[in-house]
Amino acid sequence: MIITHIDDRFPLLQSESQPCGFPLTETDLEMIVAMNKQIDTLGSHAVGLAAVQVGYPKKIFVIKNKNGNKLFINPTVIETSGICKKVEGCLSLPGLSTITHRPKSVKLQFFDANGIMHVERFNGLEARIVMHEMEHLEGTLLSKHLENNLSKMVERTSFGMKLTPQKKKEIEQRRKKRKMTGR
Repeated sequence: MIITHIDDRFPLLQSESQPCGFPLTETDLEMIVAMNKQIDTLGSHAVGLAAVQVGYPKKIFVIKNKNGNKLFINPTVIETSGICKKVEGCLSLPGLSTITHRPKSVKLQFFDANGIMHVERFNGLEARIVMHEMEHLEGTLLSKHLENNLSKMVERTSFGMKLTPQKKKEIEQRRKKRKMTGR
């Protein structure tokens, strides 16, 4: 069951996941099987799933790609390039979507279930998915992007005061009054 904003376990999504040791534990392996089943069950509604989203705060995620599901254990971003701005959603925040700025290309180091290290480059949609899941492992949710977008929309004066519609009206009235009186 995927943790959502109405789940008591929701705060778990806002904490950093822990790395896996090798060989993987029986619980790690069971969770990987469960994650693969969950992402397959969701069909086209899901392109990626982090272990923490199913209540297992380990650095594991799965994404769908053209060859089936791809497993990432203890992933690390090596480099990114380019920026792509698109609307994005999240299984843990159903109904919420916001614009995110993600790299067009990501080079990632990660391990497979056998503890073998891989280094691969992901581009386009796969890069976006990888970075979304990486944020889950760091405890960052899509709502953080929404907050950032909203905070940029609030107009401010040069000294930081928020310009609400009422405040703008007051300033405009003062300016008109000064023009009329010559002050």
